[in-house]
Amino acid sequence: MAKAKVLAFINYKGGVAKTTSAYHIGCWLAGIPHKKVLLIDIDPQTNLTFLCVSYERWETRKVEVGTIHEMYKRYLAKKSIDAQNYIWNSPIAVIRRIRGWDNIDYLPRVDLVPCDINLIGEDIGRGQIDGEYSHIADVKKNAEQFIRDRSFLSRVINEVHDEYDYILIDCPPNLYLMTENALVASDYYIVTAIPDHLSTIGLTILIDKVKKIHERVKHAASLAAKQVGHHSVAEFGAVLFVRVRIGGLMLTTAHWNIMQSVRERLGTDKCFETYTTELIGYTEAAEHSLPIWLHKSDNARRATEKEEYPKIVKELMEKF
Repeated sequence: MAKAKVLAFINYKGGVAKTTSAYHIGCWLAGIPHKKVLLIDIDPQTNLTFLCVSYERWETRKVEVGTIHEMYKRYLAKKSIDAQNYIWNSPIAVIRRIRGWDNIDYLPRVDLVPCDINLIGEDIGRGQIDGEYSHIADVKKNAEQFIRDRSFLSRVINEVHDEYDYILIDCPPNLYLMTENALVASDYYIVTAIPDHLSTIGLTILIDKVKKIHERVKHAASLAAKQVGHHSVAEFGAVLFVRVRIGGLMLTTAHWNIMQSVRERLGTDKCFETYTTELIGYTEAAEHSLPIWLHKSDNARRATEKEEYPKIVKELMEKF
């Protein structure tokens, strides 16, 4: 198997279906024959983890095995990460009622690195490349630490990337240290955005901030005395519009106009043509830790019939 394609889902604004999109894209990719997917949750809110498993199963797993937080503590202590030990293989349970009995199957070829709230507060790096230093040795030492602070996820992924076709990282709604780790570890980043004024006004700012992160990482690498970790940042992949409002069978004019404006500003190749709509079925499926097409409610069925995420996945595979 070739090295996995690594995609980070980012936005510094919450409530923009970032986690829902990473989850459904990952699950649909895993449904394609011979494709295997790893989902990595680095958001302390743990929403991606809870889309995959119930709270009770997560709590047991956290006690018995641990989460990404334990891996990070090992990394800070300069111990071996042993990433494979923390990967939850096929965690998504599908319960089917057959002849009065509940039968549990597990969604194949989609694995998870779970998160937990203890990752809060770990966004403080020790290496700084700003400020004044009296000795060049101090500059080099801080530059090396700056790169190492942002290389944790790269190390995790390097241990397992040849076992997967796609690795999707769900980032917290910020551009702090863990998100910078995801950007350093990824090939591309995808920004989810609701096509309203507040959600899209910051897109250009976000893209510019990621460019500045890249410049800082590259600068630190040039100062470091030796190579430590990765020193490149993900390329801007595309904007994925989510929760698009429809009136009857048509998009609302306001959302349509904003989508067109963003496409003109960023380029049509930098925006997914397909989008997701604001449907209750996604919420109902999330409550049962299932992708939309495996939930049996009428709302989920109607959402499934729109084939939003299958079309998005087709675009994604063509883009990347």
